[in-house]
Amino acid sequence: MTFEPRRFMNRYPEEGNDPVPVERYTSPDYFELERERVFRRKWLNVGNILQAPKPGDYFVVELKILDTSLLVIHGKDGVFRAFHNMCSHRGAPVAWDAQGSCKGYLACRFHGWVYDTTGKLVHISDAENFPGVKAEENGLTAVHCEVWESFVFINMAEQSEETLQEHLAPVSAEISRFDFSGFTPAFSYRIDEAVNWKTLQEAQLEGWHLPFLHEKTLARAVKIEGGQYRHAGIELYGLHGVLGSPAPDNFTPSPVAQLASQFGTGTVQAFGSKLENDGEGYHFRGSFDFWHIFPNFFVGLLNGLYFTFNIWPISVDRSIWEIKGYYPPVRTAGELFAREYSKVGLRDPMMEDCFTHELICAQMKSGAKKHIHFQDEEILARHLGNGVDLCVRGLA
Repeated sequence: MTFEPRRFMNRYPEEGNDPVPVERYTSPDYFELERERVFRRKWLNVGNILQAPKPGDYFVVELKILDTSLLVIHGKDGVFRAFHNMCSHRGAPVAWDAQGSCKGYLACRFHGWVYDTTGKLVHISDAENFPGVKAEENGLTAVHCEVWESFVFINMAEQSEETLQEHLAPVSAEISRFDFSGFTPAFSYRIDEAVNWKTLQEAQLEGWHLPFLHEKTLARAVKIEGGQYRHAGIELYGLHGVLGSPAPDNFTPSPVAQLASQFGTGTVQAFGSKLENDGEGYHFRGSFDFWHIFPNFFVGLLNGLYFTFNIWPISVDRSIWEIKGYYPPVRTAGELFAREYSKVGLRDPMMEDCFTHELICAQMKSGAKKHIHFQDEEILARHLGNGVDLCVRGLA
C-alpha cells in the first residue's frame, strides 16, 4: 500500500512543521507554567471505578505535580467523590492505605476525627476541648470529581472552566462505542523515570519507532514487508487524538505466543490481528487504537482487552508512568497463562522505551541542540506540544 507524502500535515496544516524548542523540555520556568496552566486547570484521570467497586471502597492518588494526596471514595449513596486526603484537625492523611474499604466512616489515625463517605465531619474526639470548632465547617476539602464510562476524573481548579463532558466532547462519542463492561483489572506497572513528561508521552504518540527500537518485540506485529512503517490512521480531536496501528502483512506469533493464544487474547496477538469493522460497535482504525486524552491519559483499545497509561510529571526531568491492563475475568489456568504472557509481552517493550526516554532527557540537558524535529507520522506528538503551549500561553 502506498501513502501520499505528508498526508497528516496536509490534513492538519494548523499543527505546523517548524522545529520545536528544546527549552520546553528542560526549562524549570516552563514546567512551572505547565503545572499551573495545564494540571491545575484541566480534567485529569486518576483511576477507574473498578478500584473501588462497592460503596465504602476507596483509593488514594498521590498527585505530586500539585503537592497533594487525593482520597477517591465510592459513597454509600453510590456517588464517587474526591477529597484532599487531609484531616481538618492537623493535616494528617485520613486514609493511610493506597486502597481500602470502610463501613461508611473513615477515622484519622492521628487523633480520631471521623468523616463519612460524603466528606462530612461526624465526630470530633474530645470535642469539648475544641471551643469554636464547628463540625459542619470542617469536613474534608472536596475537589471536582466525575465519572465517564468507568474512568474517574478530577479537576483541581476552584471553579472548573468546563465540565468533564465538555472536555471529552470531541472524543467521547467515538470511544464510548467500545464496550468497557465485563473487564477486570489484570495487572499494573509503575515506573519512576528521569525524563520530562512530554518526552515520555511523545514516544507513545507515534509508532514510527517500533521497527527500530522494538525490533525484537513489537516490530513483528506491525511488520510491513518492503515498506516504511505507516500508521493506519491518525486523527486529531481538539486537544485529544488517536492513532491506529497498522495490521501486518503477515503475522506469525512466537511459539509461546501461539500457545498462549489458544487459551485467551493477549497483547502481542491483539497487536497483530486484522479486525473487521462491521456492526454498531467500536470501529478500529487498525489492529489496535491508542487514544490520547489531554493532557496525560491514554486508552489503548484492542481486540478483547484494553489498557491505560497515566503519565504524571514530578519535576521538569522526572515522571511517573502508570500502566494498567484490563482483561476478561480469568476462569481457567490456561486463561491465566495467556494473561500473564500478555503482561510480559507489554512489559518488555516498555523497558526498551524507558531506557531510551532517560537517554533523551540526559542529552537534552547538554544544550548541544536548541531544537528537535517531528515528521509527518509524528504529528500526534507535535499536537501534544502544541496543546500544552497553547495552555501555557493562556490560549486553551
